[in-house]
Amino acid sequence: MFNPLQPLGMVLDFSDPTNGKVAVERTLEHFGRLDVLINNAGIFSLTFSADPASYSEFERIMRINLDATVSATVAAIGALKETQGQIIFISSTASAKPHGRAYAYCASKAAMTMFAKCLAIDLAPQIKINIVSPGPVVTDIGRNIPKSPGAQATQSMGSLTLDGRSGQPEEVADAVSFLISSKAKFITGHELFIDGGYLLKGASASDTLRPHVKLD
Repeated sequence: MFNPLQPLGMVLDFSDPTNGKVAVERTLEHFGRLDVLINNAGIFSLTFSADPASYSEFERIMRINLDATVSATVAAIGALKETQGQIIFISSTASAKPHGRAYAYCASKAAMTMFAKCLAIDLAPQIKINIVSPGPVVTDIGRNIPKSPGAQATQSMGSLTLDGRSGQPEEVADAVSFLISSKAKFITGHELFIDGGYLLKGASASDTLRPHVKLD
C-alpha cells in the first residue's frame, strides 16, 4: 500500500542538469503530488576571474547551481499549479555582493535569483516563489574550500557580520519554514537575506579568505 509518509531517497549528479528533471519525476512517481520545491543543490570553488583556465570550473558551477535548478523548476511547474504550491530558491548574499576569487559562484547565484524573480512574475498568483539568501553559514561548502582550512575561513567570515558570528544551517531552515507556512501567505517574489547583517557591514569576503587561500 502506498504510504505518503515513506521518505524517498535519491542520489543524483547535478553536473548533468537533466537530473533536476529526474528528481522531480521520481518524487511525483513516489508521492503522487508536489507541494513545495526547494532548490538547494549547489557547490562553491575558488575561481580567479583573470585566469582563462578557470572557465571550465565556471561551466561546472553554472551547470550545478543554475542549469540543474532551472531544469528541476520547469519540470515541477505543472504539478505545483495543481496544488497551488510554492518554490523556494536557496541563493546567497553573493547574488548581491561581488567577491574576489569567486566570480563563478557569484554569477551563478545572481542568475538564480533573477530567474526566481522573473518566475514569480510569470507564475503569479498560482505559485508562490521566494528566495532565501544566506550569508556566512557553517556548512560543508565552507569546510570544503580547496587549498583552504575551510572551517577557519567560514568562522572568520562570521566576523564580517553585525552579529559577529557565522550562521547555523538550522537558522536558514527556520527562514524556509516560515516562508512556506501560512504566516507568509502574502509574501512572494521576495529575497530574504539570512546574514546577521553581513551585507550592511561592508567588508568583502575576499578580505577574510585571502589569508587562508593560496593561489597557484
